Amino acid sequence: MRKTIGLIATLDTKGPEAEYVKDEIEKRGMSVLLIDSGTRGIPHVAGDATREMIAAAADTTVDAIAALGRGEANEKSQVGLKKIVKELYGSGKLHGVLSIGGGDGALLATAAMRVLPLGVPKMLVTPIAQGQERFGPYVGKSDITIMHSVIDILGVNRISRKIFDLAVGAICGMVDVDLSFEQPTRKAVAVTMYGNTTPAVMAAKGLLEELGIEVVTFHPNGTGGKAMEDLVEDGMFDGVLDMTTHEITDHLFKGHHAGDADRLTAAGKKGVPQLVVPGCVDFILGGPIHTLPPEYKARKTYFFNPAVTLVRTTAEEIVAVANVMAEKLNKATGPTTLMIPRRGFSMYAVPGGQMYDPDGDKAFIDAVRGKIDPGKVNVVIVDAHINDPFFAAQAVEKLVGMMDPGGGGTTWK
Repeated sequence: MRKTIGLIATLDTKGPEAEYVKDEIEKRGMSVLLIDSGTRGIPHVAGDATREMIAAAADTTVDAIAALGRGEANEKSQVGLKKIVKELYGSGKLHGVLSIGGGDGALLATAAMRVLPLGVPKMLVTPIAQGQERFGPYVGKSDITIMHSVIDILGVNRISRKIFDLAVGAICGMVDVDLSFEQPTRKAVAVTMYGNTTPAVMAAKGLLEELGIEVVTFHPNGTGGKAMEDLVEDGMFDGVLDMTTHEITDHLFKGHHAGDADRLTAAGKKGVPQLVVPGCVDFILGGPIHTLPPEYKARKTYFFNPAVTLVRTTAEEIVAVANVMAEKLNKATGPTTLMIPRRGFSMYAVPGGQMYDPDGDKAFIDAVRGKIDPGKVNVVIVDAHINDPFFAAQAVEKLVGMMDPGGGGTTWK
């Protein structure tokens, strides 16, 4: 079957470039569905999905969108573009998406890409793909590939031609990959891991894999936790080992890896067995040490690398984290255990370590005990550090027991 790639571009400003890319894709034996995301100016070439169609999908008109301010126009166009792309994919008319564009065009195209499932090829070519830009607004929780165009996108020249040709090769190669999957037969567990909890997760991973359980790890960097929550909600996992719940702390205290209000909720809503650990909730992730506010510099800190400083939470802050975690876990509808490592929640919270604060850890334990509903959540306190292999073994044993209450976990190989 001839596969089709959706090519999203503002055809008033990127028309000739889109035509070149379209021709190159077609030379490789694939079809192109040209999608015009522009809102102003006259299109250089007609789109297969026109701006009028996109406006109508957003219950408005092109003229009405053009009359809006730039930001409002972009938001309104995103609504229609997402609907159009989702419908095209759902009807089997789209097998991948490529976009070329600047800042506005990138926001429009990636908003549409993010409605497509994991594994559907998505690629953005843009001059904003450089070190000064934060990519959260563009990539979100999706698997979008971003390619730096090096120069701005205006004309097909000796540099842009090379970039476009490489992008065409990449998207055609991705679309040509056979993404048909066999239905998984073994159980799978979602796990959260930081560098601070890597020893614990590596030990747990080995134990789980010995039982034939597939382990999928997520980096709790503000986006990773959200991605995990979504996939748990989608029914991807049989259990959750939330070893690193740090995003809750950063969400409360504006750290660099802040999650959102939905963090630590999906497994509870879905009834998926979950074992939760207060991994790395004992620090706020700050920037370079010289950029920290004075009140942070007065605390225990750890110079993690030139871009990141760990700032120890105060007793009041860690109690606030405990209260939020308890409130969320109390709403769980499935088997839930909160397992707490009494001797430290992160790598450098050890005797003699720069983040060691046993009184702060005790404040967390006392607070969470006072808030947890014992009828909903089992609280287990282990006399070990989070990265002690014994703690990992205890966590795996407890999670496996919740996933297989009949005790047949060792037969899963």
